[in-house]
Amino acid sequence: MKMKFSALVTFAMMAVSSAASAQGLLSLQHRSDFKKPTPTTITAGVGMGYDSLNYKASDAADIDSLFIQGGLGLNYSDPDQISPYDLGVDFGVINYLDSTNRAEDTDYSARVVFNIAHAASERLKFTNNFYLTYEVEPNFGLGASTALRNGQYFYGYNSFAAAYAWSERFSTTTSYTFDGIKYEDGDIGRFEDRYSHLISQQFSWAWTKTVKLVGEYRYRTVDYRSANNDFSSHYILAGVDKAWSERTAGSFRAGAEMYSSDRSKETAPYFEASLNHATSDRTTLQVFTAVGFDGSEIGNYGSRYSYRLGASASHQVSKRLRVNGGVNYAYSTFDGIGIAPDVNEHELSATAGLGYQVWNNVSLDANYSYTVLTSDDNLRDYDRNRVSLGLSAQF
Repeated sequence: MKMKFSALVTFAMMAVSSAASAQGLLSLQHRSDFKKPTPTTITAGVGMGYDSLNYKASDAADIDSLFIQGGLGLNYSDPDQISPYDLGVDFGVINYLDSTNRAEDTDYSARVVFNIAHAASERLKFTNNFYLTYEVEPNFGLGASTALRNGQYFYGYNSFAAAYAWSERFSTTTSYTFDGIKYEDGDIGRFEDRYSHLISQQFSWAWTKTVKLVGEYRYRTVDYRSANNDFSSHYILAGVDKAWSERTAGSFRAGAEMYSSDRSKETAPYFEASLNHATSDRTTLQVFTAVGFDGSEIGNYGSRYSYRLGASASHQVSKRLRVNGGVNYAYSTFDGIGIAPDVNEHELSATAGLGYQVWNNVSLDANYSYTVLTSDDNLRDYDRNRVSLGLSAQF
């Protein structure tokens, strides 16, 4: 189970630099602006809580149990003018005290995030962004894992980009992104294990000092380990990057995605947008949205087309009290093959939490999350409530 340490969660959810901003859904949620130095910080925490997960059609994987959890993490950043970088590592374990109708009642998590940029000259800049996680919970923000709780899995992501300014107004960015997912459960992995390659060529024109007009071509291939679900996509996109201030910036891309597999050939609209806003050092807001074809849970369907929206915010109410919250929503259409009907599905995951600084380096953290999935396939329907309370300390 992921530990809710605010510093580590914020760090892990901002893991791709703005120089490589046109990488698709993943990069919209993973940014690192390298603005502030962070000394080596170790975070340790323990906690307990209650988890209630209820599948509507079957109780085979239900959870109704108290749990205890613990975790340890480290993060560091250096906003060097030439080669800034940041690093984050965290580990967690959770044990359910009652039987959870699963093979194991103890789950583990681990995460590594490493971002680096290098200015080879005033014109040429490189960035590389790495993210690797081992976890059990569905990740509704990334949309890479299944929406059901299907056991431990590895997910990895790496993106390399080279940006060159040909003039004061015109620049190009060439990038290559690799990501993959692997489940420990072989029956799940037979359909879900896959890796993908994404190549992007972006052209941007500085219309004003704060507005860039962007044209972009992308090519993506997705290869599955066993299932016959391999597909490729071509993207033709246009958009705008806008910086309203040092604290507020956004971007959007819109165009067409040409999807092709042995089962389906379709052309559909593609859209993505993000907004990062900090009213002050006390308040931050991040919003993203994306519309396009998904690679997860295709199974025996021809394709999956999804609309995704996510938002997260935090606010420092006082010197000691901080509140935070977030929501992820997805609407998906699974294209049936032959006489099989289409399946429509809604996913919603919302969180709320607060942290109170008991001492200089110790905080009391309370979190609540609610998840619901409704589908035309009632075997997938479930809802979940989870509450936790814990202590965390930074050194």
